[in-house]
Amino acid sequence: MNENHSMDTPQRATEFPVARLLSSLTTGIVAALCLLLAPLLVRVIPVYSDMFHGLGVQLPWPTRILLATYYWLLPSLFVALAVFVICKEYSIHELRRRFVLTARVFFVALITVGIVIFLLYLPLLTLASKLGIAK
Repeated sequence: MNENHSMDTPQRATEFPVARLLSSLTTGIVAALCLLLAPLLVRVIPVYSDMFHGLGVQLPWPTRILLATYYWLLPSLFVALAVFVICKEYSIHELRRRFVLTARVFFVALITVGIVIFLLYLPLLTLASKLGIAK
């Protein structure tokens, strides 16, 4: 076995230039995704808000909270995720942890979008269930 490399020493990020490049690339993609989702959701949610006001239905409390806080909460969350994923690239030296944290940030962004979509459709689902009960 090679005496310069033992099984106990962790491998540095500088030993794998392709892996470092992939880590930087995935970080850039996830950060760009987070920075694009924030203004997209801020532009889409008022359309649903206007639709709900036009229907005149009482909104469930999770949807009311979303409509009351979307303008500052969602951009703050997505910018924080983008800053975190970029800062992690410079502070964590182990490549595996970089990829794991990037994947976690990506999944948090996707889950957040899924929750927002669910909360926007929640009044329509409750209205449909009330119409189904009334039959």
